[in-house]
Amino acid sequence: MTSEGVVALLGDSIIDNKVYVGKNELSVTEHLEANSDFNFEMIAVDGDTTKEVIDNQLEKIRANTSHIVLSIGGNDLLQKLDIMFNETSGMIESLEVASKTVEEIKTRYEEILVHLKTLNHPVLLCTIYEGDLQSDPNLAEVEEAGKVLLGMMNDAIHFLGNKHDIEVLELRNIFTEVSDYANPIEPSHSGGEKLAKAIIDWVENE
Repeated sequence: MTSEGVVALLGDSIIDNKVYVGKNELSVTEHLEANSDFNFEMIAVDGDTTKEVIDNQLEKIRANTSHIVLSIGGNDLLQKLDIMFNETSGMIESLEVASKTVEEIKTRYEEILVHLKTLNHPVLLCTIYEGDLQSDPNLAEVEEAGKVLLGMMNDAIHFLGNKHDIEVLELRNIFTEVSDYANPIEPSHSGGEKLAKAIIDWVENE
């Protein structure tokens, strides 16, 4: 990759995590910039969902972009946490509700990928990590059920990556320690460093 190339970073707080790390600690983007000679364009926005990526982020990809990293979907699921508390008649109905929820997100996710493919740049998709839900009493209650819903969404990401011939980075294999999280659902300094290394390795090998 030449110095003129730009790695566009799309998505949510998994990348845009500056406000969650300590004063003297580095965000994901700062880790990227400190450990490589590549240029990185921060487009990701803390709190964004697949809808915001479609409505606001895609249009900000510059003409000189050479690589694209997308990490999105976690906030979509967080907005649907209420389904964990809906009363259903049994497991079949519960799974049907979860499946419908994931399919709605998956449809928007694929719309993003279709657009990115038209740009003819290498793309890296990130799955959604599981977080440190045990550190929050409210989230701890839904941890196990949340992992099932998360697994369904990550399966959709892997499926779409394979369908569109796009590489997928499995974040559940990267964020493996409690210390990788700044809070129940955001990357810490150390977690961000691990993610940055994985992104740099991908760009260097493209």
